[in-house]
Amino acid sequence: MTTNDLSPKMFLKMTRVIFFALWAGWMAFLLVVLYISDSKLYFNFDISDPFFLSTILMACIFLPFGYLYAKMTIKKIDQNDSVKNKLPKYQSGQLMRMASCEGIGLLSIVSLMLTSNLFFLVFLFIAAFIMIQYYPTPDKIGREINLTPNEIDMFND
Repeated sequence: MTTNDLSPKMFLKMTRVIFFALWAGWMAFLLVVLYISDSKLYFNFDISDPFFLSTILMACIFLPFGYLYAKMTIKKIDQNDSVKNKLPKYQSGQLMRMASCEGIGLLSIVSLMLTSNLFFLVFLFIAAFIMIQYYPTPDKIGREINLTPNEIDMFND
């Protein structure tokens, strides 16, 4: 899908739909896992668990990577471009940021499903908290890609 021909208002709506779709996927998958869980759930901090080590390692790698990749992508945006040309470049960075959070969240839910250890929800909550920070608003987008107040107002028209 190309976003070059979208108005800033439609771009914002589309980006928010993607944001909420990722959240809905998490919540639906978590509810299914909790519903089908046959074993009793427990909370145990066990660093010898291979799922614990892999989940924390992946979280420590992919959450910062998604953020840094987005910053790199956003830095490459030409400030002389029009808003409609800046938005698709911003969106690719934004999607990478959200995807890194989504991946850690899903890994946490799968680890919960396989081990019945509620400790993995800690990683889900960390990813969810970070992803909330990425919620797209006109002001955040404007700050990140250096839009003028008039260009930011285009998101509300």
